[in-house]
Amino acid sequence: MSSAIQKEVEIYVIFCKLTSVNTLQGKFEGEVDIVSSWLDNIHGNYDRDRHWNPELVYENSIDKDVKIRTRVEVKPHNNDEHQSVRVVQYQKIIGTFSEWLHIRQFPFDVQKIGVLITSLHPITRIKFIGKQEYCYLAQKAIRENDTWDFNQTVSINYSTYQEHTPYLRSQQYPLIKLNALIARKSQFYLTNLILPLFLVTSTVFVSFTHDPAAVGSRLSACATTLLTSINFRFVIHNYLPNIPYSTYLDMYSMGSIVFITLVFGWHAYSIRQLNKLTYALLDIYVLSLFGATYLIGHVLFIIFAWVLPKRRQRLFLKKTPQTMMTSDEKQLIELEHLLGYERSMDKKVVD
Repeated sequence: MSSAIQKEVEIYVIFCKLTSVNTLQGKFEGEVDIVSSWLDNIHGNYDRDRHWNPELVYENSIDKDVKIRTRVEVKPHNNDEHQSVRVVQYQKIIGTFSEWLHIRQFPFDVQKIGVLITSLHPITRIKFIGKQEYCYLAQKAIRENDTWDFNQTVSINYSTYQEHTPYLRSQQYPLIKLNALIARKSQFYLTNLILPLFLVTSTVFVSFTHDPAAVGSRLSACATTLLTSINFRFVIHNYLPNIPYSTYLDMYSMGSIVFITLVFGWHAYSIRQLNKLTYALLDIYVLSLFGATYLIGHVLFIIFAWVLPKRRQRLFLKKTPQTMMTSDEKQLIELEHLLGYERSMDKKVVD
């Protein structure tokens, strides 16, 4: 039986496993414990059909047959003025969740992946309170993932949504998102994409070692380097989704192609527009200009696309998000006393 009075539902999350974060498809697989609790005036056993329930809905769960195991227990409440009890609902979800990943700084990006929760009750009947101090990532979630680094704190975002149709405007419903903070490990992409692309692009300078009279050999060397760089461009796209903006890795690969094309264009221009003597005299100056441009470009890339994002990753993993509390009194508890789904099984369970 539902109530017209707005109920406060406290929620915290324990990320037990984060086995796979798929950048291409914008989803992740995980095992998550969600613990919600609320005050109620009930006597005896809790019955979901007769008593109030928050009717939680996991918006970004994309499995058709998602596995949700639920246990409920009733605990006495400290405040005896209204002789109320606290109903605690433990839920374990094992499945796949959709997540919009912002990868402009790929492969030095940081992400917030989490569980998006709403309710079948409108905001006039329910209010979510995220217990950030109780949320955390289990150690096994960190140990079993070799692609990402983790911050063990969890951030919380609140929002509301309202469904609109041409004929009807629905009520507003609450949204709460509990996020795990992760940063991509970039070593694989540095050694397998960026470093090979740097070496391939650097070979364009080999064209200047050919005799200025043999312009055909210079063009052939540039063409080979250009085709190899374009092939790397297709390889890079295998690691990225179709997005309407360029990542740092895109910018680097496109910069390499543009640079090779400029060198190619210089050699092609000299055939038609310059005589051999002028071409030979200008060759050393053009080589110096291209060399300086190549060096400055890489220095800027290292600073703005590597050093600063890596610094941002370190700060992101160390920071503690601001806790969103509804009272001034923050009560911390030890992690071993926090109950997830498994730990709640040792308690008395009320069906």
